[in-house]
Amino acid sequence: MVASSVPQQYTVADFIQWHQAKTLELNPNFQRKAVWTSAANSYFINTILLGFPSPKIFLRNILDTKKMQSIREVVDGQQRLRAILDFVNDKFILTKHAGIYKGLRYSQLETELQEKFLSYVLSVDQLINASDSDILDMFARLNSYNVKLNAAELRHAEYQGDFKWNVRQLTLNWNKLWEQFKILSVTQRLRMQDDSLMAEMFGILLQGITGGQQPNITALYIKYDTNFTEAESTISKVNGTLSFIYANIELALSGSVANSPHFLMLFAAVAHALYNIPQGEIQQGFPEQDHAALSDITIVIENITKLSDIISQDSIPRETDELNEFWTASKSSTQTMRSRRVRFPIYYKALLPKLM
Repeated sequence: MVASSVPQQYTVADFIQWHQAKTLELNPNFQRKAVWTSAANSYFINTILLGFPSPKIFLRNILDTKKMQSIREVVDGQQRLRAILDFVNDKFILTKHAGIYKGLRYSQLETELQEKFLSYVLSVDQLINASDSDILDMFARLNSYNVKLNAAELRHAEYQGDFKWNVRQLTLNWNKLWEQFKILSVTQRLRMQDDSLMAEMFGILLQGITGGQQPNITALYIKYDTNFTEAESTISKVNGTLSFIYANIELALSGSVANSPHFLMLFAAVAHALYNIPQGEIQQGFPEQDHAALSDITIVIENITKLSDIISQDSIPRETDELNEFWTASKSSTQTMRSRRVRFPIYYKALLPKLM
């Protein structure tokens, strides 16, 4: 017989009932072992409690003639279903990654919220008469239509530690910044470039300015994946820096400085003025923290606006050698240390109480 796929919808309660009746099989040969962290589990439960959509689950129906019942093998979606089943059995407490539900078990949810959880609808494709070869062929076909994951998406899929989840949460918390000033386009944010930008902000506070190439960003995820003891301090400083920019310098964010490569260097400069960031890969020419920085916001806005105007010019401006060099560095690859080594000190100089 030819294998077929039947799209259907089932509630969380349906899956719980199948599991209790031992007609749900979570561990066919082609499934990975349960590898989700407590953060990932909590984030997914939060998705359900908020009513957000989740990816489709694939089941294979196997008829058990001896027991005269249908067994549902989970082809894809095992870890999501494990999170659901473990949560309803009070096997874990929701972490901070569950937002407002942090610290709760399922039994501690209000009755209305339990009902919402149990009635959450999961989209399912049931595979009828499917052999292992059919399933492998199906996934090969599905993957052939997928857009190749970029570095940011791969990091989000691979790393499950506090660094990844804190970066993701702060990215969401600062949506108003990306939306209001168009620091990143919707397309860029769809491909998780906002997470990459936020990860670099974390990196600037942790280890100073480095190159912005993807391997350097990935190195942050690797280094802090299992041990991010600096999380609380770093989050506080990121929030403090972005809050200061949003509250005091927003008038200067209407031009080229609002583009993500330049905004990142402005972030670094303000962070240095507030918190004295590490030198990173900038050695010679790294400005010492000057307590006069940010003391005159009117001049700061004028200076940043001037830098924005310089960036937008098509040909080298008739300015000082320093600002001409800034323009040249802004037109080259802004991810390299060669460019950042020039631009960062000038952004920091723009924060001082003297017109450029």
